[in-house]
Amino acid sequence: MAVLMAAGMARAAQPIQTKQDVLAWMNAYDPKRDFARAPSVMKKASNIGVLSDPEAAGMYVGFMAGMIASRPEKADATVQKLLVIRPADYWAIVRAIAYSGHPDWPGLMTRFAPKMPTRELMAQRYLDGKLPTPATRVTEEKTSWSDRFNPANWFSGKDKEKQVALDERPEMLDVYWGYYFATRGSWPLERMIRMLPWADERDNVEKLTIGSMAKYTLAMNASRDTRVLGFLKGLRVQQTDEKTLKQLSETIEAAETAETSELRRTALARMEDLKRLGPGNKRDMALWGKIGQGVISLGCVAAAATGQAALGLPCVIGGAASSAALYYLTSP
Repeated sequence: MAVLMAAGMARAAQPIQTKQDVLAWMNAYDPKRDFARAPSVMKKASNIGVLSDPEAAGMYVGFMAGMIASRPEKADATVQKLLVIRPADYWAIVRAIAYSGHPDWPGLMTRFAPKMPTRELMAQRYLDGKLPTPATRVTEEKTSWSDRFNPANWFSGKDKEKQVALDERPEMLDVYWGYYFATRGSWPLERMIRMLPWADERDNVEKLTIGSMAKYTLAMNASRDTRVLGFLKGLRVQQTDEKTLKQLSETIEAAETAETSELRRTALARMEDLKRLGPGNKRDMALWGKIGQGVISLGCVAAAATGQAALGLPCVIGGAASSAALYYLTSP
């Protein structure tokens, strides 16, 4: 008991000074032990500027969403404590509420929007359904060949109005990993498992990249975290889709045998084939790689923790998320 108390006190005294410190703290986060300190750590993250770019802060948004979800009966108190972050970063709290999955997130949003006046419009967009949440259902519109080749439809604006599902946005991998760190539950892993069939995508570069990242990050985390591996095995028996089952089984095998490098080689080969042979209306792989590296810059595949610092991965802790994995996969 004395040893555990000493360890807890040492962790409580751990200084948080850099982005790497914040990520390392989140990676080792225990929802029962560390919840009280979490708002102050998020404040530190805000103060050092990691929330200044909404497209690169998915990990922190997901973490705050997970905090709200982990104690739904105390959600109001949790959001109130998160208001210690810089007002300029209140967008992250609004998004965290919308992404939390709290049974009364609209009520929560309505109550706290007035306390974040510069983000009331954003809050209202979520309440009106004009901004998507993980629960938003997007029905893929199916068109016939005659419709596709009808000039009258080329400039109708229908494609522009179509809402892209959140899971098709690469930053959502960071959101889901942040949510997992805050809750240590299976829900974010289930969401990532839904992306796995895209690892075998043949027509869409974006989906291939996201699917490959989901597969790679799940395998990397599961190889180091027995809880993640246990969740994946439990979720495997629930899969009814053959493509998902195949990809998940390969992910689990790579984790158990520590052969994640094979996932990298396979993903690279498929990306190269699609870049070379893919449809012209999709952005090329070189551009997508640059977008991924720049936009999702706060992922956390471990370089130091796995003894692979020479790879130059932009990470320091034992997790895995999209940007660093994308950098790893697309680097020579």
